Amino acid sequence: MKLRPLFLSPLLAAALQLGVGASALAETLRTVTIFSINDFHGNLQASQPVPYQFPRMQDGKAVNGAAGGYAYLVTKLKERRAAVGDSILVGAGDLMGASPMGSALLKDEPVVEALNRMQLNITAVGNHEFDNGTADLMRRIQGTCPEAGCAFQGFKGASYAYLGANVIDKSTGKPWLTPYVVRQVGDLKIGFIGAVTADVPNLVAGDAVKALRFDDEAETINRYVPELKAQGVDAIVVLIHEGAMFKGPENDPSYQCEGLQGPIINIANKIDPAVSLIVSGHSHQGYTCKIGDKLVVQGRSYGAYLTESTLTVDKDSRKVVKADAVNHLIDQQNITPDAEAQTLVAEVARLTGDLRSRPVIKLSKPLLRFSEGDAFDSSLGNLIADSQLHFAQHMADADIAFMNSGGIRNDLPSGAQGSDIQVTFGDLYAVQPFGNGLVRLKMTGQQILDVLQQQWKNRPAGEVKKLFVSQGFSYVWQRNPAADPTLRDVQVNGKALDPEHTYTVIVNSFLAEGGDGFTVFKKAGDRALLGRDLDAMESYIREHSKQIDSIATDRVRYQ
Repeated sequence: MKLRPLFLSPLLAAALQLGVGASALAETLRTVTIFSINDFHGNLQASQPVPYQFPRMQDGKAVNGAAGGYAYLVTKLKERRAAVGDSILVGAGDLMGASPMGSALLKDEPVVEALNRMQLNITAVGNHEFDNGTADLMRRIQGTCPEAGCAFQGFKGASYAYLGANVIDKSTGKPWLTPYVVRQVGDLKIGFIGAVTADVPNLVAGDAVKALRFDDEAETINRYVPELKAQGVDAIVVLIHEGAMFKGPENDPSYQCEGLQGPIINIANKIDPAVSLIVSGHSHQGYTCKIGDKLVVQGRSYGAYLTESTLTVDKDSRKVVKADAVNHLIDQQNITPDAEAQTLVAEVARLTGDLRSRPVIKLSKPLLRFSEGDAFDSSLGNLIADSQLHFAQHMADADIAFMNSGGIRNDLPSGAQGSDIQVTFGDLYAVQPFGNGLVRLKMTGQQILDVLQQQWKNRPAGEVKKLFVSQGFSYVWQRNPAADPTLRDVQVNGKALDPEHTYTVIVNSFLAEGGDGFTVFKKAGDRALLGRDLDAMESYIREHSKQIDSIATDRVRYQ
């Protein structure tokens, strides 16, 4: 796809108008290509689960195309590196963590090795890199092994830099990770500042980041811009694990991205004008946008896209005079997987194959993680909530289970079409890869109402963090353009919810600690750890195999 001009600096525009000056200016211009990936989440495999599905027409019918897979991504990267001049590969966080079973069973060590082989140079840290705590993240970065040895033979840690300017060690007040690096790319000296969403404490379960503080993203980034200028860099790039929501195309010809919403907009507007490119992530969206004079890009997730940004720099003035970007779809149908990269994927599959391939159930159709049509519920979200309630009821009384939408990482199974679909344990793991425990809580009816409101409260306009609910619980919510939605007709097993009554509620350990901003759960009392979420889902599916294909999605209704 041809790259599209984003903007011309006043210097270049004036030179082009004068004509003679343009020739002289051209002698000082240099270009650099910055390839980027974000939210890879350890998706080395090309199938089981398919990393990403997209609609395509085949024989006159709409079908799901398959995208992503490490070996396919490597092929595209090699192709584009050969087609451009000087280049560097960078990341915007969550390259590991919340990974499919193959990578996760091996502690994401093969993911680090895969990124090394791709010659990843730098990445910002993401929230999911902290899933197992700071000590485990540092172990994987440095390549140290426990006494029993590393999970993946030959693991030596990351040869690329991890950046986190706003990740602060509370005990010292200093950055816990390197704030920025300078890289020589061809004739150009490029400064890279890395940051992660300041919301990390709400996104990581338990005590994983209790020793760290996460400062304001833009303020921290701006603190380091003068240092980079003093070192004589030719351009400054920000790698940040924060993003926006966008319903438009992955490549917007106008760069205007009408309808773009989310935190990255305010952050970009606050960042120093000396920054020319922002490589973003976290929201799993695809976009190439202009926010002010800054180019802001993201390549969805799971290795489905390779983002290619090109900066044209005036070497004399050290100004970026032009910026372009394109997201390349890693379409498995049109790309031949790289043979050397495929050997790594095959080794991961071999080491984890027995457990991943254990059969669980056959389905007539996939269960989907996202809502369909105008429904609020999703079939898979409701299934998980039902499984958690059922698991708890085997031990004692339980009334309601809630499941956060962000904890569901794939359809069940991903990529499957047609009927008579064999679901394996690896497919279940791809749905819930976090290893969360199930926690029993005591909550009043009023606390339940309050936590339901937190689906919308303090969220950006139009955004909802959904809680899927178990069978027997239902409510109606009414849109309110001027305020958060109002709730009515809240029912528990056919009876109106009593604000004064105490109910037994089941959630995963992430929610129990107030994850995703659901802080009301932290106020609940009489806590008990019951077991593991994945065990609950597998046992429920096996026990209720005949009902799985007909899960109702009408528990939460719009008014």
